[in-house]
Formats: sequence, C-alpha cells, structure tokens
Amino acid sequence: MHTTEPSGPLVRASFRLALAGLGIGLRLACRCSGRFRSQLTGKRTVQIGSADGVVHHYVFGVRALVSRAGPADETSVDLCFDNARLGVITLVSPRAIGRIVRALLERRATYTGNAVLVLWFFALTRFVLPLARTAPLRTPLPNAYIEPDPRSRVASRIVREAAVNELDPGWSAAHRQRAKMIMLRGSAGESVRLW
Repeated sequence: MHTTEPSGPLVRASFRLALAGLGIGLRLACRCSGRFRSQLTGKRTVQIGSADGVVHHYVFGVRALVSRAGPADETSVDLCFDNARLGVITLVSPRAIGRIVRALLERRATYTGNAVLVLWFFALTRFVLPLARTAPLRTPLPNAYIEPDPRSRVASRIVREAAVNELDPGWSAAHRQRAKMIMLRGSAGESVRLW
C-alpha cells in the first residue's frame, strides 16, 4: 500500500511508541489476567503498521505473548493503515473496530490474512486500553434468560433442540449452506471479500 498522506516524523514516532506500549500492556495483561490468557489458545501473529513506515507485530502462543518492532516473517493477519496518524487515532479510539471497518471501506487501510483476527486482537487491546470495554453485569440475568419458562406466553414458539458438536452428516442442505458462511470460510484462512 502506498500512502497518500504520509505522516510527519513525530506522528510516526508516536505510532511506534503506542504500538510498543500496547505490547508491554498486553504482556502485563497476559501475566496478570486469567481471562486474558484464556483467549490465547493457539499460535497467531498479528502485524499492525502504516504505509509510511511503522510496523510492529505481536506473536501469540498458548497462554503466551511476544511483542516486537518491525515486520514479522509470517503473519496470521496484517493490518496496514494509510498513515501513522490514522493508526494512532484508530488504536486509541473507543470505537476502534468501527474505525477499522470504515478505513477498510474507504480504502485507507488494507489487511491480508484472517480478518476475524483483527476483531479478536482489538478486543484484546481493551484489556490495556479500557476505552469502550464491556463491563461485567452488575446483577445476574433473570432466570428466564438462563432457563426457559414453560409457562410464558411465547413458550410454544420456542424451538429447543439438543446441543450437538456437529451437523447430522445426512443433512446435506445444511452442510451446503454452512459451507457458504463467510465467517467460517475466513476463519479457516480462505481469502474472502468482506464487502
């Protein structure tokens, strides 16, 4: 990607510092938060950068994380902003995911690899940058949300089926429809158009 509006040296340095600081914060979260570590279940490399020369990558393993400046040899997903200014603004925004989607739609950012991991990574950043983080519920959900009430007025309309680990092999129409789902195809590494 060639930048249309390169950022100045101060903004690029700010983006480098923000990405490095995020790496330090993510490593601390990995050490201190069991909830954070539970998200790290496999080997993934997320690279974030800008077309005007800033690149940083994060290597995730099972319950482990390493943060490094510079490009990675192999990435699971690589998100590149048009310039460092856009990267900084997006990183610290409470609406980071919305800003990323808008930048992708406006072609001010590109990605290669598994797009689902962009969402996963930016959800992890909320452990460090608690802007727009979803707080735990103050009170537990009422029983109707946890267990259906057979006396409710809509009970006869609720379809309940036993949980299964996989679709019935004989149900070929369901398998064909499931195979078309973009989220599943993208998660499997297939290059799919999102828009």
